[in-house]
Amino acid sequence: MADYLHTKEYFLKLVAASICGDTAPTAPEDIDYSQLARLAFSNSVQTVLYLSVKDKKPDSFPEEHYKKLRTSYMTNLMREASQSEESAELREIFTAENIDFMLLKGSHLKALYPVSEMRFMVDMDILVREKDLERARDIVLSRGYHLKMNNSKDIVLIKEPFLTVEVHKSLFTEEYFMHGYFANVWERAEQTDTNEYKMSANDLYVYTLAHLTEHYTSAGSCFRPMMDLYLMEKRIPSLNFEYITEQFRTIGIEKFAQNIRQLCKCMFEGAPKDKTMEIMENYIVLGPPVKNADVASKAATSQKSKAKRIFETAFPNFKHMALKYPLLKKAPFLLPAYWVIRLFSYLFSSDKSVVRHRKGLISSNKNDADIMQSIFKESGL
Repeated sequence: MADYLHTKEYFLKLVAASICGDTAPTAPEDIDYSQLARLAFSNSVQTVLYLSVKDKKPDSFPEEHYKKLRTSYMTNLMREASQSEESAELREIFTAENIDFMLLKGSHLKALYPVSEMRFMVDMDILVREKDLERARDIVLSRGYHLKMNNSKDIVLIKEPFLTVEVHKSLFTEEYFMHGYFANVWERAEQTDTNEYKMSANDLYVYTLAHLTEHYTSAGSCFRPMMDLYLMEKRIPSLNFEYITEQFRTIGIEKFAQNIRQLCKCMFEGAPKDKTMEIMENYIVLGPPVKNADVASKAATSQKSKAKRIFETAFPNFKHMALKYPLLKKAPFLLPAYWVIRLFSYLFSSDKSVVRHRKGLISSNKNDADIMQSIFKESGL
């Protein structure tokens, strides 16, 4: 573990130098490049690492890991070009169809980086008004995409080999405690064109940290939002932290937001770290210290028993089922039959994420939930 922590420190220095456009620091002689590459991939910053070492790759850097980094970088370049072209065309089509839209997250944040591919987007997030959701979905489907998922927040559509569009009707699910605050995102937004809107810099900072909070409490990926927040504060001098702090106070995450802001300085500027900062940094960079962390985190933030969570996984409510099986809207009496269909698909699915969740739900224990709960409490949540 000590070696991993040593590698982590150098990894953070490399990332900080790369996203700030600085010269990469010299690697310690005993650095483990295999661990370094694993950290890059687990935190989805392989392009950042590749760009920081490609001009002076150390002889001791394993060729197999370097090739994987380079392949990932080239894939991201192609994805970036495809997304840029697709985004421009969707802008034109939505405007022609009089659909108000708002591009989210990476579409605006990538401009903060030395090169846009450092902040590649896994998917393109587009918010539309609820009344336009189905029209927007049909437009994307007509461009060769297929439906992957439809939930109470967004519709996920995929076009091989690497284009994913998420059409949002809201920023958070109705059940999530932040949903109410972000329900008026359209009223806060700035209109930039006939049908295009965007968040102000202040509100983009608030949303980015709120989105990180959701990932943090569900054991999701948090590293890239940390880079976003750091660069926003570093490169957008107009940010009004009096306003921003008031919004966090209203949402109920003020203490966590304060800790995240300080952690950015620890991770990317080398500021001193206390116990809280160490715990949060290790959680974000190295990952949760328990198996099946997504299930454990859900147990840690829920008052429901394990039996209740298993039951709800097996038999979701009608609203959730109708999103997955639209026929139920016309024939609600078929709900029991579709429960059986869904349960069989869940139990026998070979999808890695489903298999992981299924095993985690069954094997989760109170100790893991307690560990996650203590991390969240220490973090200010």
